[in-house]
Amino acid sequence: MRLTVVEGDITAQVVDAIVNAANSSLLGGGGVDGAIHRAGGPRLLDACRDLRENAFPDGLPVGRAVATTAGDLPARWVIHTVGPVHSRSEDRADLLASCYRESLRVAAEVGASSVAFPAISAGAYGWPLDDAARIAVETVHAWNGDLDEVRLVGFDAAAAGAFQAAVDRVGPTDDEIAEVLGGQPAERWQAVFDAMASLGPADTEVTWAGGEKTSSGAISMPYPVYSERIEALTTALRALGCTVVFDWPAWTRTAPVFPDGRGLADRPVADAARLATAYLRGERFNDGAIETGLRSGAFACLHHRGRIACLGTNGTCEQQQAGDKKAGHGWRGTLESSHIGG
Repeated sequence: MRLTVVEGDITAQVVDAIVNAANSSLLGGGGVDGAIHRAGGPRLLDACRDLRENAFPDGLPVGRAVATTAGDLPARWVIHTVGPVHSRSEDRADLLASCYRESLRVAAEVGASSVAFPAISAGAYGWPLDDAARIAVETVHAWNGDLDEVRLVGFDAAAAGAFQAAVDRVGPTDDEIAEVLGGQPAERWQAVFDAMASLGPADTEVTWAGGEKTSSGAISMPYPVYSERIEALTTALRALGCTVVFDWPAWTRTAPVFPDGRGLADRPVADAARLATAYLRGERFNDGAIETGLRSGAFACLHHRGRIACLGTNGTCEQQQAGDKKAGHGWRGTLESSHIGG
């Protein structure tokens, strides 16, 4: 699934389904709701009236979603969802997230492959734009359904900018990361496997330098000195595309596979890239992060998950055929004692 951001008119989006930030009456209103009804014409209004008479006589509840024809719009369907009014005294974030989840569910049910969202609740309902964008992006990012594209449509530069900033924070989707990894040549996978297979117990015994008093009287910062084999491994992981631009510190606070890789074999390969990023980029901010990853078994789990991914993307790997002979001398022990498979 591709997650894209555009600035523009939601009614002009050429996608399978557009999402309407509706009011509970389903009969049109102001803002996005009014614009969609004006562009959709009588057929859209008739479909909404039918829903009110039969399915939702009391109106569509907040957080729910339902699809109708798109009438005269370029889309095939309009998915109507009622966003919550923002409140300073009550946390309604789950209701706003539900609007996105339910709309995605309905889009998949009707057979849509692409869907466009406005910034739900960020207009007259008073939801702060940055937070509305964050909830939208995090909810879409976490959804595991089958769509080709989810498009976030900002009605102006500020809204599009808020969406883009939120997308940048969460980083690429699972599918986007998997596409990058799957497109890597076999030689880069082999370089990672060779580097991991070469590691022995001595490589986890990281030495530290620094900490001495300088001529000025200051104490130099200690720093880890990694072996050439570990340096080769980190270089190979970066070349493979295993470093992802996203808010990895926030990810580490909630990710089930951090810090030790537990359960990584059953997770999307994208989580292997995120775990690698947390250690490789983490080293730049907290000396010794890679040492922690080696000792915890996280890198052993990355090795195992990478071999699974290689079989899935390249069909066969030389490392799979000869790796059991090479993957020993110490690294095998680390691998077998780690939490592979949960």
